[in-house]
Amino acid sequence: MDEEVHPPPAEAGDRRDTPPKEADQPAGATAHRGGQAADRPTDPGEFTGREYIRSTTREYQGLAESVARAGEEVYEQSAVVAHVPGVDTGVVGFGDMTGREDEDPEQLEQLDRARRSELALRIGSGLAAVVVFFGALYAGSLWVTLLLGVVTIVAVGELYQAVRSVGFAPVALLGLLGAAGMLYASWSSGPFGAAGVLTAVIMVSGFWFALGSRRFPLANIAVTVFGAAWVAGPLSFAVPIFRSLDAWALVTALVGLTALNDIAAFSYGRAFGSRRLAPHLSPNKTLEGFLGATVITLLAGLIVGRFGLLDPLTMPSGIALAAVVSVFGPIGDLAESAVKRSIGLKDMGSSLPGHGGLLDRLDAYLFTVPAAYLVYLWFGYL
Repeated sequence: MDEEVHPPPAEAGDRRDTPPKEADQPAGATAHRGGQAADRPTDPGEFTGREYIRSTTREYQGLAESVARAGEEVYEQSAVVAHVPGVDTGVVGFGDMTGREDEDPEQLEQLDRARRSELALRIGSGLAAVVVFFGALYAGSLWVTLLLGVVTIVAVGELYQAVRSVGFAPVALLGLLGAAGMLYASWSSGPFGAAGVLTAVIMVSGFWFALGSRRFPLANIAVTVFGAAWVAGPLSFAVPIFRSLDAWALVTALVGLTALNDIAAFSYGRAFGSRRLAPHLSPNKTLEGFLGATVITLLAGLIVGRFGLLDPLTMPSGIALAAVVSVFGPIGDLAESAVKRSIGLKDMGSSLPGHGGLLDRLDAYLFTVPAAYLVYLWFGYL
């Protein structure tokens, strides 16, 4: 037979006792407690835990009941009448509160017309640039080198103008003369002769800032030298390619593959791109676009070499050229994006309608031209 177990008796003053329920208390207890609120002891020591729980429960009991009743009720959504700017009737439904403005067909027509006009301008200026460049190349190495000199000076000037807009003060005249001198040195003694001219730019710019108390000499010397080195330095490697016996084929292959890589990257990225290649520098460039452009460029290089479309390029040299273009072209583009982002600009200039500045079109070539020079030198074309 099991023994009945009784709980131990509660000690006097035990705080663990459960407060009695309202229903279990005798009549009049509620009224008695109502008077306790006014006669609450002022001594904190006399305010027991049981009294604290009772007072808190009484205070929030009505609120809890109201919340419970509200949760059980069903509300029907309906339109309301209100004065809303832009809405004639003043009757607003829940479906209207989207924050979108009605699209004006006339405004959409104007935007579409502006896009078509910009595209036509972009295509027209691009075709004009191609015709002028290859016309100069056909005229001879001297003419295309002179054209390259003009393009280089304009591009360096765009860079100096851009950095001036954010507070830098480069010695523009020195940088422009240095850029022209680097191309001349490449014409007379090869692209590595441009290093001597660049050294002179560094020395003269340092001397210029040492003459007086000009502000921020380190930053402004760096910007001055950077303009000549970044633009004229890489493009000076194009001069020996212009002067080679197979200049037409070598230049056409370089320009064509670089342009194809850029167009393919844009097309593949727009159609299939989902993973950004460099989100902090160029949010529009994607990994899928890079891979798709690489495949297309390699196939183009293989076809050019395999079928002898641009003699003397062979299949190995065509693939090698396509490979360096696929790698260094996007790097050149991202490098310019880093410069533009650091100074808060979208375009370096507006000298080429529909494309921005000349530097915006030369960014990939600043890296592919030196790389192509080394490929051509390796295969004995120079």
